[in-house]
Amino acid sequence: MEGGAQPTTNEAKEGHELHVQTLENKIRELPLKDRLKAIAIQHHYLQKEKLDKECDEKIHAVQKQYDIKSLPIYAEQQSLINGQRAVSAEEQELFKDFFSEAELQEALQIAQKTEPIENYWGTVLTNCDNLSHVFGEKDKDILKYLTSIVLETSADTEVFTLRFTFKDNEYFKNKELTKKFIIEEGKDFPTSTVGTVIEWNEGKDVTVKIVEKKQKNKKTGASRVIKKKETQLSFFNFFKNSEDKDEGDEEGKAGNIDEDYEIGKTIAEEVIPYSLEYFLGINPDDEDYEDVDEDEDDEDDEDEEDDDDEGDDKKKKSQRKKSGDSKKSDKDKKGKAEKPECKQQ
Repeated sequence: MEGGAQPTTNEAKEGHELHVQTLENKIRELPLKDRLKAIAIQHHYLQKEKLDKECDEKIHAVQKQYDIKSLPIYAEQQSLINGQRAVSAEEQELFKDFFSEAELQEALQIAQKTEPIENYWGTVLTNCDNLSHVFGEKDKDILKYLTSIVLETSADTEVFTLRFTFKDNEYFKNKELTKKFIIEEGKDFPTSTVGTVIEWNEGKDVTVKIVEKKQKNKKTGASRVIKKKETQLSFFNFFKNSEDKDEGDEEGKAGNIDEDYEIGKTIAEEVIPYSLEYFLGINPDDEDYEDVDEDEDDEDDEDEEDDDDEGDDKKKKSQRKKSGDSKKSDKDKKGKAEKPECKQQ
């Protein structure tokens, strides 16, 4: 899943329908003899689309199998993060790559201790650039109490649940918060979501703020002060049911589901599988960038100005470069976040 705004599931569907309509309209504009051939060619175009759909379905089925196989791996990682067990002998095999002989014995002794990594998941979430737009100013303090994020799914359904466990804290009473995405058979996106109702302690709800507004009676001139709740930017809005959010019409509800689904997919497909990278402050997209020497950049700009004078369409050089010697491709780094698709170009 690459950085920046991504089309929502409904937007993608609408975009495909618009593309098909545009294609048909363009065919109708052709001269009759060309139109006949174009319609015949479209017959084969539609056959290719069927193959693309079949390919996507098979890829999805294989991906689902490996998603299920990954769940025990995440559980083993979580038991280390929470300090539920010591480092195993198999895991210790990597120690020799990080410690000298002199350090190794001490490392082996410390590895037998069962201590949690403090604020692991809070750090992971707030370091994920693709989630940066959902955090409010107070969320970081609450996320320090987050001890685990668990993905729950099964091979025979597209429904999945994200389970967040918290230590006792001053903000809410819940020990766990969950978000469930209900995806009907044959659908590519959720039709509804179900979240935990957060039991906020008095004055600690970070998803709303109380605003006082003064009103004046038009007839009597008397004034009064009313208090009104306004929604605040917060990650914890994610746990609200899609039907319970502010937008009341069907389009607004669909938008809520899409927005929550994008957040849920990011957590399930990026944050949980690659949590160590985010904990270390390594954002996968950062590896696509390399430093550019300022003098070199200036020279390139001058060259491009000359090209513009000659009528070249080149735009000014972007400093974003794909690193040719990157250790892993985007697909390798993000796993299923960028699933391969068999799409007609």
